[in-house]
Amino acid sequence: MGIGRVDRCARPCGALSGDDGRRYAARVYRADRWLARAVGLLFTADLAIDEALWLEPCAGVHTWGMRIPIACGFLGGDGRVLRGVDDLRPWRVASCRGARAVVEMRAGSLAGLSVGRHLSLGGGDDFPAGCADSCTTGG
Repeated sequence: MGIGRVDRCARPCGALSGDDGRRYAARVYRADRWLARAVGLLFTADLAIDEALWLEPCAGVHTWGMRIPIACGFLGGDGRVLRGVDDLRPWRVASCRGARAVVEMRAGSLAGLSVGRHLSLGGGDDFPAGCADSCTTGG
């Protein structure tokens, strides 16, 4: 584990679920401060299949300097998916006009996620109870 790994620079936030009942990630970390958003997943080479990073506010991401491809879900202020990119390879950029937040995960994790689907944060199995209380889906 590196010093800049996602679980060291962003705070735990619970689990990520869709309105279809699917759980996309059991452990979500929230980057809502400038430094956490700037570091993002940059130093995270071993992102687990059940981990995600929730960046807010955010409407665009890049993978410059990253070693792994990622999946990105761009969300409106109500948590609705505006755009999904399931295989954003290193040294690429993606954005979405109107997005309020972006969820980043391991590439392939958002396969089948459709525009208009609602994503929300809730209590995660791997985090203490109450840690998701300060996490919301938008402003």
